Amino acid sequence: MRRREFTVGLSVLTLTAACSSGDRLYIGVAAPMSGPQTVQGEYIKKGVQLAVDEVNAKGGISGKLVELVVEDDEARPDAAVAVANKLANNAAVLAVIGHFNSGCSIPASQIYSDSGLAMLTPGSTAVKLTDRGLTNILRLVGRDDQQSRILADFALGPLSAKKIAILHDNTPYGKELADYFRRDVAGRAQVLFFEGITQGDKDFRAVLTRIKTLAPDTLFFGGVFVEGGLMVRQARELGLAARFLSGDGSKDQTFIELAGSNTGDIYIAGPKVIDNQTFVEAYRSRYSEEPGPFSPYSYDAARLLLTALARTTPPSRDAVRAELKKLRDFQGLAGTITFDKRGDRTEALFDVFKIQDGKFTPYT
Repeated sequence: MRRREFTVGLSVLTLTAACSSGDRLYIGVAAPMSGPQTVQGEYIKKGVQLAVDEVNAKGGISGKLVELVVEDDEARPDAAVAVANKLANNAAVLAVIGHFNSGCSIPASQIYSDSGLAMLTPGSTAVKLTDRGLTNILRLVGRDDQQSRILADFALGPLSAKKIAILHDNTPYGKELADYFRRDVAGRAQVLFFEGITQGDKDFRAVLTRIKTLAPDTLFFGGVFVEGGLMVRQARELGLAARFLSGDGSKDQTFIELAGSNTGDIYIAGPKVIDNQTFVEAYRSRYSEEPGPFSPYSYDAARLLLTALARTTPPSRDAVRAELKKLRDFQGLAGTITFDKRGDRTEALFDVFKIQDGKFTPYT
């Protein structure tokens, strides 16, 4: 894992003092900065930092530089609650970009709402997140009920799936996506198997052996890239020849590394590739690496937030939240961004990818 290039956990005392001196504006970033999903947290943080660096290079906002307060939710709901409370209790923080996992975003969003903090998530897709009536949430990606329809239509159309086995990781994201996928294929294909595994487990041979006896043509997994990659490798080792289908949580290069050499007949939904050369070149120049799948969405989230900050005098949590709600037809990396009354984007940006030459490639 690459060495992190930033400092987390700056003290509330230090931030409050800096804020009161009038020379800084602070925004929170909450993401998995440790553990098996660290790579996604890194991508999100770097996307935000790039947007902030661009603004600061022009003198900041009203002469004030913008700084990040980065907190590690470890991809765990209990850690996310602790992070949310820490950010909410820091009066210097004006809004939050995060979290990545829906299981983290759902409990954290209530804490942010209670404290007046706007929350912009670049990665959480759970339907429940924006269906609870909270007014402080903006989602930069699509919802699980949207990508499940895309996956179901793809499975039953181009792939001609007839017999499907479904596994999920029992998280709010993975279980929800699996439930919606099962709903969307109902009556059009036979669902032979539906069961959950435990996130963090490493050996899925027992459940895969049971699935193999049913001879499905398609194995669907609702979960993230760590378990997904291991699942593919073990399924192939067991001779389970079913094609593998999964959602955006599996779309990470680590999935390919974990899956091993047998990466044929694998199809993964994910956020649309944003082919914005200016952004890609700026990201490469800054970090000497390619942007991750959620980097463009965190970059756009930061640009939305920075725009709202620039329109508030003086900046406050309430004022920033109000300005974010007013934004319409914002020019993002892949076109204009508009949110509906729930805080969801009016256009769902999902594609289906296959693996070619060791990389995810849009299916055509």
